Amino acid sequence: MDTESFRCEIKKTLPELEDETLRTLAAHLIDVIGVRKREDLIFVGSDDITLFLTPIQSRKLIQAFKNEANGQVASTSSEGQEPHVSLPYLYCQMDFHPVPHKFLHSLLNDKLPQTKTSPGSAASKFHGTKMPARLLQAMEKGCLAHPEDRRVLIRVVVEAMQAHCKNPSKAICTEVARLIVCKYPGTFADKTGEGEQLGCGYYSLFRQLKTRVEHINRDNVSNRIRQPRKRSSDDSSGNDAAIKRSRTDVDSYGCTKWQPTNLPQGETAESLEDKRKILITIFKSEGPTAVEAMDVERNMELTYIYQRHMINTWPPPSLCEVEEQWPFLFTKRGLCSHFHMLTDIDIDTRLHEAFLTKGRRIINFFLNQRLKWSQDIQALLREMEHESMNNHQVPIAAILLLMKYFQEKEDHIFILTDPTSTKMSVEQEMTLPTTPRVIMLGSSLLFATHWMVSIEGKVFYEANQLHNFASAFAVFFGSFYVFNLEYQESASTTLEMVQR
Repeated sequence: MDTESFRCEIKKTLPELEDETLRTLAAHLIDVIGVRKREDLIFVGSDDITLFLTPIQSRKLIQAFKNEANGQVASTSSEGQEPHVSLPYLYCQMDFHPVPHKFLHSLLNDKLPQTKTSPGSAASKFHGTKMPARLLQAMEKGCLAHPEDRRVLIRVVVEAMQAHCKNPSKAICTEVARLIVCKYPGTFADKTGEGEQLGCGYYSLFRQLKTRVEHINRDNVSNRIRQPRKRSSDDSSGNDAAIKRSRTDVDSYGCTKWQPTNLPQGETAESLEDKRKILITIFKSEGPTAVEAMDVERNMELTYIYQRHMINTWPPPSLCEVEEQWPFLFTKRGLCSHFHMLTDIDIDTRLHEAFLTKGRRIINFFLNQRLKWSQDIQALLREMEHESMNNHQVPIAAILLLMKYFQEKEDHIFILTDPTSTKMSVEQEMTLPTTPRVIMLGSSLLFATHWMVSIEGKVFYEANQLHNFASAFAVFFGSFYVFNLEYQESASTTLEMVQR
């Protein structure tokens, strides 16, 4: 019984479960508990899933397992099944290869000492990894680990994980952290000074594991989160299958609906094509402002699967080709709505809130340590103090400070142009790069008053759609995910900082 079909079984009983919890629970039952076939479900107990679900959810799921095993649940009729996709842009079906979870079950036994062994015998298990004796004693006694020893454990565990997968996902790091804390709660669990558990108890350990993975992969282009778009003319190897598999793994990172396979209920390929044509007709007659209409929003939501299949085809179409078929996708609202369906994140709201809170915090961090920074950072701080900043300038200043701190050039994210510039003048007078840029209209980057976004050497999002910098940056950042674009290498550190 594979992980995907098992997740579907759980989802039928608990449709309210978040995708991350669903993936982790399915992997835990298959790889840790040992469920291999449908008949095994009757042996799953509440203790096996209590860490993932509420008591009521646990009882519902166990009852469903028992009913399934006893044959009380009728099989789904063919009429109730959703039609499989058959769309003009589905030139090829992507192959999904989930990251293996099989090492999770053996990880603790192979890499961590058993609690009933003595410190000496436990230490022998770590002969090759040089695990500190102090940590082994803490694990044996259930005492809190020293921070230095904890970092050693993080390095050992990540090394073991990367033997199976060079870039373990968030779900895998979460499951590993949970297993470790379950086995050694006194040593690694998140607790208050009074011994009360904080949250799930393993969040800080998960963050350390994931941060270590990202640190190791920081210079490894092959494992980078976003990968380049390649046209068919660029591919001389002919190894399309391998490219599609790797593209699926990296382009779908952070996405919950990257490659949908089931049509919306009651829809067919023909009905979706009709809706696409209706959207084009509305755009031609009413323009981009029609994106606010309820019927446009509804049709864009229904045709989401159609949009993804065009964007994800191999070789990928140019954005001009995508714009011809889906013009509303090149409005600010259209892209942000698509991003929301793709990742379950409202990027516009999320970035607005983050810039207002964390943006000011970043600025204060640099201001409070002014003398230790480079001349470039100090010059920017003086410019910020020269005039009082409004809500548009706070996020701009925060991004600029991060870029200077990481020694990345400003023109790898921003392009400064005259305040009176238009889309036509920018495209005619400037050579725009292929990677996304925020075009800043103003006397300086910090005090720009209007914004545009360019991709593939063309301005796709104009200033009349982007009413503040946060909106412009949301479109700029969201385009990497929506269109499967690679972070430009020269600004990748800043962009990955924003991503986190």
